[in-house]
Amino acid sequence: MPVPPFAIVEHPADAGVACLSVRGEVDVESAEELQGVVARAARRPGVRNVVLDLRAVTFLDAMGVASLVRAALDAADRGVRLRTEGAGGIVRRVLEITGVSDWLDAASVGRRF
Repeated sequence: MPVPPFAIVEHPADAGVACLSVRGEVDVESAEELQGVVARAARRPGVRNVVLDLRAVTFLDAMGVASLVRAALDAADRGVRLRTEGAGGIVRRVLEITGVSDWLDAASVGRRF
């Protein structure tokens, strides 16, 4: 079965929110791009929340996890919260095992670790 190509698409959202849908594998080849797209969204005037829809992510490796953490920390430095939604299967499991899911949930309500 072919692997879907990595892509990030921005969708219309409420004022102050950047909603990004991620598709494919978030790994060593795509992690930097993900981090850059989140950083650009977080720098836009008026954006206070970035939402990553991970429903179509099929794989998440250590570099992908690290890029989510770095993206969340970079966004927080700008006063912007990053949260994820829709992670399923192995992607959800990786986020749970690493503790990143809980960490992002806590960070999304303003707590820092």
